[in-house]
Amino acid sequence: MKALKIFAVTALCLIGISSCTTNFEEINKNPNKLTYGDIQAYNMLEPLLYGMGGYYQYHAGYWTNNLIQYTCYVSGATRYLATYYALSNGHWQTIWDNYARLASDANHMLQLATTEGKEDPFYEGVAITLKALNLYSLTTIFGDIPYKEAFKFSENLTPAFESQEEVLGEIVADLGKAADIFATAPKTGNGGMDSMYGDSAAKWRKFANSLKMRALCVLTGISDNYWTSIQTMVDDPAAYPVFASNADNAKIPFQTVDPYTNQMGPKEVPSMFDAYNLTEKMIALTTIKDADGNDLYQDPRLVIFATQKGGKWTGAVAGCLKQDFNTEMNKKPATMNANVLHRDDMDAFVMDYSEILFILAEGVQLGKLSVAGQTAKSLYEAAVRANIEKWAPYITYNTKYREITSAAIIDYLASDLASYDKAAAGEGLYGSALELILSQKWLSLYWTGGFEPYTHWRRCEYPILTIGDGTDANQYELPTRFGYPNYTVSTNSANVKAALERMGGENDMHTPLDWSYKKRNGGSRNPHPLANSTNQ
Repeated sequence: MKALKIFAVTALCLIGISSCTTNFEEINKNPNKLTYGDIQAYNMLEPLLYGMGGYYQYHAGYWTNNLIQYTCYVSGATRYLATYYALSNGHWQTIWDNYARLASDANHMLQLATTEGKEDPFYEGVAITLKALNLYSLTTIFGDIPYKEAFKFSENLTPAFESQEEVLGEIVADLGKAADIFATAPKTGNGGMDSMYGDSAAKWRKFANSLKMRALCVLTGISDNYWTSIQTMVDDPAAYPVFASNADNAKIPFQTVDPYTNQMGPKEVPSMFDAYNLTEKMIALTTIKDADGNDLYQDPRLVIFATQKGGKWTGAVAGCLKQDFNTEMNKKPATMNANVLHRDDMDAFVMDYSEILFILAEGVQLGKLSVAGQTAKSLYEAAVRANIEKWAPYITYNTKYREITSAAIIDYLASDLASYDKAAAGEGLYGSALELILSQKWLSLYWTGGFEPYTHWRRCEYPILTIGDGTDANQYELPTRFGYPNYTVSTNSANVKAALERMGGENDMHTPLDWSYKKRNGGSRNPHPLANSTNQ
């Protein structure tokens, strides 16, 4: 892989120098101003991908896992994310800056790829896709954001915020534009920087269309009409190719050599994996026990996701009172599997084939989609199989392991943990087939897409989570969004005010986003008894 020096310089933009994008603008206007100013679109792809992958892994492990109860921290006096205590303006600002900066750099790549005399349609398509992806993350975390007027810099320091439906609509349109560019099979004369798809326009086309389907799925939380847009894609796979196997998965392959190492690797967070425990919910959805709590059966992915402690699979109560931490630790709850996830070369998952299948299974189950030759059950089972097969190779990093066979997947799909037929009959863990499909999608998104599992959960609130008694810091409610950071509020106050008025709430973690279950239904599926009534 080339351009190590370029990565080291350009990556500054991705790791926290707030003026970096402005510097790039100056470089464009005066390429002789700095020695590294003659930057090309292709120079930006490698740092963008690895910077994005680093954020996605860190955000999955530190934020998302705790917010939606894959894991929780009950190991000491810090990191109270599972109780929402640690969430503050500083955290909002960091997350806002992360995704805004990634999108801004993608926008700069787009400018470079469309500069007269230096046009590069391949990198134009890549830039549009990555810009849309990161603005999708920004809007699904915060709500209304600038889109059309974003990244104008000195031309417009106070961009207007657009509604979530408008922003997601622009994202869908831009992803369609990128897919159309890739459909022309553009070639680049500056290859070798694309560690995700090896400069394959066909692969990038599938990725752009798959992201489009993801965004449309979120929009179905606003209007059922968006299922019609998904149906259009399903009916014409030649015009709208999406992921068709795990070979199409969007992932960033970290390596064991700097600067290409996983941000969640051993050099960065040496204690994190023992500190974060699996939750009771995670264990309940992945194990079958007898009346005495002994393990009878487990999800084949569990030994990849987690490390057992004390001879049994146990989990801790998410959001418990701090005085109960010792009690929870005495259960010896499982922890995140460092042998798999804590490696320098652990892949960063952006989006998987299984997500497409879960979207289709949900639509068919709801009666909103028709997929030729498929039922909700067949699509659901294909989704689970694809996700297990995605994870199966990583089991070899365990010191003791047994290969996950096709027969093992068949057994799992027939078990109480995953049987469609049992869920459809209201038996076992789930009250309906829809609850099963959406809860299994929650499991499949583990360690994938940064904040995407958080988006999925807020859209449907499956699986049903129990909010712990120690979550008084956010009035006993799982955060519905992150608030706009203070500096955005102070420098663009009129547009922020208009956005909050349109969203119908305060700049806090109680205002529901427009596509969420809470917004559609006026309350959560399983509110805490002490939750502030105004939050429900």
